[in-house]
Amino acid sequence: MEAPLLASFLDNLLKNIGGGEPTSWTLFGFLANACFAGRFAVQWYVSEKLKRSVIPVAFWYLSLVGGVMMLIYTIHVGKMPLVIGALLPPFIAARNLWLILRPSATMDTTAAGQTNDAD
Repeated sequence: MEAPLLASFLDNLLKNIGGGEPTSWTLFGFLANACFAGRFAVQWYVSEKLKRSVIPVAFWYLSLVGGVMMLIYTIHVGKMPLVIGALLPPFIAARNLWLILRPSATMDTTAAGQTNDAD
């Protein structure tokens, strides 16, 4: 008979934290997750500071770095649903950074009379 879902989850969690997996990969996975999740803390902080909802450029850098790290980690873990879920975020982040950093982006927003207060 198979263990209940919660017991199985906790057993797997303890194995991963306690060395059931190489420590360097576990730490890499934690760092990737912290980087990817940290983008929301940055977005929240900047929005609170400016008293309006904004997405700062740092959000997209954290999305790109964390997304690539998560993709590497999920490939290492070898679970296809996780790999498939981790494929798209790095591309979205890279595209947003490209749109923000390309030379014509400055000219386009200036011509439209917009400014970037998040920098």
